[in-house]
Amino acid sequence: MSVLSTNVSACIGAGICANTAPEVFELDANGLVVIKTVEVEAAQVDSTDAAIAMCPAAALAWANKDA
Repeated sequence: MSVLSTNVSACIGAGICANTAPEVFELDANGLVVIKTVEVEAAQVDSTDAAIAMCPAAALAWANKDA
């Protein structure tokens, strides 16, 4: 499993992450990113990679990504 991290203070609430990888990310009541699980299953890696790449605030990152 790969492990995620987020910088909530950098999040601008664009919602791209939640739309791109809804199984991994959601927005809280304030519109900021919440990681549903820090351990991302192999089947979710591609959508998570896309969400990380598209985040306009660069608020998402892999803390540890399995090869």
